[in-house]
Amino acid sequence: MKNLRGGLVFTAIFTLLCASGVNSATSRSDDAVSSAKERLASGDSHENSADQRNEQESSNFKNEKPCGEQDAKDGEGFAVLVARAPGVSVPNRSTLLSAVAIVNHGKAPADQVEVRSVSLVGGKLTSALPVNVGNIAASRSAFVNSDFAGGPFVPGKVYVLVLAGTYSLGEGNRRRCEFRFSVNLRVPPMAPGQARLKTIKAAAKKVKGAPYPAFHPKFDNEVDRSEWTVPRGPLLAGKPTPTATGTEKAQIGDPPAINFVSNDSLGVNGASGIAEPSGSINAGGIVFTSANWLAAYSTNGGGAFNQLNPTTIFPNDAVGYCCDQIVQYAPSIDRFIWLLQGNGVRLAVATPADVKNNNGTAWTYWNLTPDLFGANSFDYPDLSIGDKYLYMSWNASAKVSGHMVARTSLAGLQAGGTITIEFTDPADGPMAWFAHLVQNTGNEIFWAGHNNTSNMRVFSLAENSNTYFWRDVNIASWTNGGFVSNTPDNQNWLGEVSAVGTWIAGGTRAGNHVWFAWTAGQDNNFKQAHVDMVALNRSNNFNVDQQVQIWNNDYAFGYPALSTNACTGEVGLSLEYGGNGHYQNHVVGFWGDFLVYITTASNTGSSRFGDYVTLRQAPPTNANPGNLFNAYGYGVTGGKTDVHYVLFGRPASACKVVSHPTPTPFSEPCVCADGFKAGPAVKEGTPACEHICRGHERH
Repeated sequence: MKNLRGGLVFTAIFTLLCASGVNSATSRSDDAVSSAKERLASGDSHENSADQRNEQESSNFKNEKPCGEQDAKDGEGFAVLVARAPGVSVPNRSTLLSAVAIVNHGKAPADQVEVRSVSLVGGKLTSALPVNVGNIAASRSAFVNSDFAGGPFVPGKVYVLVLAGTYSLGEGNRRRCEFRFSVNLRVPPMAPGQARLKTIKAAAKKVKGAPYPAFHPKFDNEVDRSEWTVPRGPLLAGKPTPTATGTEKAQIGDPPAINFVSNDSLGVNGASGIAEPSGSINAGGIVFTSANWLAAYSTNGGGAFNQLNPTTIFPNDAVGYCCDQIVQYAPSIDRFIWLLQGNGVRLAVATPADVKNNNGTAWTYWNLTPDLFGANSFDYPDLSIGDKYLYMSWNASAKVSGHMVARTSLAGLQAGGTITIEFTDPADGPMAWFAHLVQNTGNEIFWAGHNNTSNMRVFSLAENSNTYFWRDVNIASWTNGGFVSNTPDNQNWLGEVSAVGTWIAGGTRAGNHVWFAWTAGQDNNFKQAHVDMVALNRSNNFNVDQQVQIWNNDYAFGYPALSTNACTGEVGLSLEYGGNGHYQNHVVGFWGDFLVYITTASNTGSSRFGDYVTLRQAPPTNANPGNLFNAYGYGVTGGKTDVHYVLFGRPASACKVVSHPTPTPFSEPCVCADGFKAGPAVKEGTPACEHICRGHERH
């Protein structure tokens, strides 16, 4: 993730007063507050450093008498608090739920942070005061929830939230300081709702031979600032998945339940520590993959990879090159599709033959700068392929920021000329910030965001329509906090999620069901952070058919990517796990097996891991008629990222559609008819047991 030029929206006015004493609070707080690490955000890819961006943000706040002035004179650091990324949910016209991140951009901790008063014009506070935030270390953040009754709260209207309180500064907390924030809360559009797509055109350009001089992209700390903090919703009870998900090391060709055809390291040098791997494969064994700073391709099914430098392939023009990359392969037009982030995004296509014959340097491309879409900057792009359209998405910082989804015809990309791009208004989707698109989407694209921790907004756009729709869906409550999962060397590998909160990281369409997945925090049901997933019934008004979790009380799971198996109809998984004595590692598997397979071998922890991994359906071949996935994930070995390409799936003989399982409390071990005993994590009655026994009976 990376924020670009003009990408920040400053929503708080900050007053900091040095005081010898303050009024005592009148009531005790039971408000849930999540403290989390937030690395400083990067600046413009060509100009600003992280420190400059923080200085720019702080200058937008009125600072009457900084508490840290004396510390600065003494050569010491001081705390600089800002309030940002407000989330607003209106379950009904008389109730407003809000969440705000308080971030410390200073060089010293702000201790004993306490919110003592909260007000909103037109609303009466219904949550308790004071809010004991605790300590906010330098470059860390905390989430504060505030709930109000009153209104009516009108969609599109801005309400000013005022937070005031105190914190301690200096060694031994020798000074007590006051703070005051005024934060603009914009009420999102009401649901259900709909809007028409807007349209632009973009001209094509071509490159070949990597003729451009290399330059090193300026990533700074590579952390995007979120523009949405998920508010705490009303408690809605659910039934947690009773069966934990175990882990085993992936072995080529074994076990019978899942065949691992390939598990290959890219063997590249200089990959970013935040690898964000993506990629895809064609039926002929040509693989094209990306890993933030670099790209690579293989012409022999992953046996060997050739590294590419994107800065030498494309010009350093109005888009340039920054960081995030997404790769897809579209079988219907026989094109690799490569989306590269810069000042906007560059959309590029090439045939597998061009990749092979021109060493990955021959591309037709379109420059999509933010101004074409009425925005200031883009970040965190994604791709999905439908029947006739390519779908793109990104965070759009604009007059009213939010998530934007765009589409263009696959036929237009194949033709290689001027293309028409239709796109949504980001103001309609602030809660979908960071959202990934649903994969295997067919004739309708879907995306979603969290209104609050018990309600999500689901968007849809049919291929035969130029109108997109949204509706709200109640789900069982989950926790947006408790994202702490330390590796053996005491690194919290979920540091990014803990800094900005969670988002919809994975999605897939399986028949009439649309699946969404996200990282959820520790709570009374789960001792570790885990993955929460919902399956919505498209043919029944998007009602929840099931809500399930991928969990284990001995380690955490996070950063889920989903895809649907063309042969069996099962939901495939690509995600990361670690913590509690385990280093972070990439794992893959199938939902319902309650077993995932470790593909990497990390021996170094990371406090800035993520921000996504990838899972794609592999095109069918004679030997494997749609039963395989290709996945892209990474580990950290010797302090360096180790990106892997993984080709896995059910045996080819399993090519029949199986139902999507509703979890049951399996407890008996899996034993096949001939007495063969599967691994201890595989239980009787699960799809894994079925496939293992089917494979074993053939031997």
